[in-house]
Amino acid sequence: MDCIHRFNIVLFFFLFTSSFYSQHSHFNNLERQFDSLENMSSDKALIHAREMVKYSLKNKNNTYLVSSYVKLATAYENLTKSDSAVVFYDKALDLSRTVDSDTLFAFSVIRMSQLNSIRGNQEKVVNLIFEALQQVENNPDQKHKHKLYYKLSEVHRELGAFDKAEHYLRVIIEEAESDDLLAAAYNSLGLLQYSNKNYKDGKANLLRSLKIYRLQKDNYNTCSMLINLGALHYQLKKYEKAKGYLIEAKSISKSSGYLNLYSMVLANLSVIFHKEKDYEKELVYLKESEELAKNTGNYQTLSTVANNMMFIYARQSDMKNVRKYARKYRNAIDSLYKTEQNKKIFEIETKYETSKKEFQIARQKETMFMQRVYIVIAVLLALLLGAILFLYRQRLKTQKLRFIHQEDLNEEKINNLLDAHKLQKIKASVDGQNKERERISKDLHDGIGGNLAAIKMRLERVKDRLPSELDCVITSINQTYDEIRSISHDLMPRNIHHLYFTDLVKDLIGFSVRKDVEVKCYIHPEKELNNIPESLQLTIYRIIQELITNINKHATATEISINITIYEKSNQVNMIIEDNGVGFDVKKSNLGVGLRSIKQRISNNNGSIKIDSNYGIGTIVCIELPYYELAVTD
Repeated sequence: MDCIHRFNIVLFFFLFTSSFYSQHSHFNNLERQFDSLENMSSDKALIHAREMVKYSLKNKNNTYLVSSYVKLATAYENLTKSDSAVVFYDKALDLSRTVDSDTLFAFSVIRMSQLNSIRGNQEKVVNLIFEALQQVENNPDQKHKHKLYYKLSEVHRELGAFDKAEHYLRVIIEEAESDDLLAAAYNSLGLLQYSNKNYKDGKANLLRSLKIYRLQKDNYNTCSMLINLGALHYQLKKYEKAKGYLIEAKSISKSSGYLNLYSMVLANLSVIFHKEKDYEKELVYLKESEELAKNTGNYQTLSTVANNMMFIYARQSDMKNVRKYARKYRNAIDSLYKTEQNKKIFEIETKYETSKKEFQIARQKETMFMQRVYIVIAVLLALLLGAILFLYRQRLKTQKLRFIHQEDLNEEKINNLLDAHKLQKIKASVDGQNKERERISKDLHDGIGGNLAAIKMRLERVKDRLPSELDCVITSINQTYDEIRSISHDLMPRNIHHLYFTDLVKDLIGFSVRKDVEVKCYIHPEKELNNIPESLQLTIYRIIQELITNINKHATATEISINITIYEKSNQVNMIIEDNGVGFDVKKSNLGVGLRSIKQRISNNNGSIKIDSNYGIGTIVCIELPYYELAVTD
């Protein structure tokens, strides 16, 4: 009897384990089938993922259900149904916390991170990554840790922390054994090198990644690599090669149902058609890309398309659509880049806290103590500035008389010289003197004139303002003084050499615009703007300075919008300055010195300007200056 009982126990255990392994084997087959369908058809993959969820619920297995939710969210993501994808990713994350597994939660975090980053939820992504790393850091299988490192590198690359991003990628390349991870790491490293203009090494790493994905027959990532290689070859001015990569990517993304990638391919191809002057096809591709990007919630592609459309309509003088797409561009940028969110992300990793409030209190006490001293210094500096300007005008008068006298001498020499070569040199000298006088006149008007106008308004209100306002006045006076000294050298304001250009522009706007005027300022991307040639920076600075001066003097505006971008696909620096002031009739109005100076600067840089205004509707100014580059995928 005892033997029979033991036999029954053994038989029960055998039947139980057989059933368990049978279920596990069946579910593994379902996962492999999904992975195969995902590379062939997103619609079929969605149907299969739903069957996986039903199977998991039927067997009451939460481990299977977490994986099934992730697969279902992935299928929705590929079909551009991002809201549904987020719902099922969140379900997988919540359920994975209840399952006794170190790696299941990490698996869920890895799969959901890309979609949430695209939607601008980087803070959520970073919190989840560090939560997952705490669970898998000491796990013998380092695959999930390396995948989480890869996701961290992506976040740092998006935030511009390229050194940290490269550190995580180098660790993966040295330690990882998985071809999938190596391919992803080579791709990201190639994109970092592309961003730093190291096209040779960037191309080599992208090709390594493409080779691995082709061997694995991974259509999705193969398509991503083709997009990146197309962008890189466009940057190298190999346009036919770039077009070939993008056309192949278009075919794969469309046939496989990867609408997110398909939208980006269309946007990049529109740049090629613009280069080929096929403007009709360029507009068709942009509109189709915009519709797809709306469905995917991909703000990166939406900002790309909106900016391109904005300047297409500007060239057509369709200012209604210019305003429409300018608003769309600002909305997309606001959704994609959130300053406070980025600050929180860095706080999460470094756990760094500052005593900002205490510092502000201490500074306020110091400022109150020094307030009277500041007022005296401001007045003395204003008087000193007046004296300097008086002496400078006297110097200009003397120089003008010297020029006139020199011109007379030159004319006399020309009449006496018979040698043609000497005659040509004297004429060139006279022309150079005339151009120098014109250059000095323009810089005096744009630079010193604009600064003094702003300083005057500030000083009129100085006793009603906080001490920080006095800091701005003193700083501006110092800048103007330095500019007067350096104008005799190269006419380049000294502070452009020592500050980031974008910070200088923000200071200019903050100081020059009246305090009763609401200012909306969008400057993006700041890193690329800070790296453009100083001559172009000076041109942009002078244009903004003169336009603000004109608005303060004539517009009676309550709102000003300033948009400065380097848009990767339009190959140019773009500026839009808009106010809601009284406006003017562009056709009837005679251009003042300021606007003539702006047009001359733009013409010298091979750019273009369009002004749309009329009485009672405000003014919008669209400016384009040449700049070229393409977008890439992650």
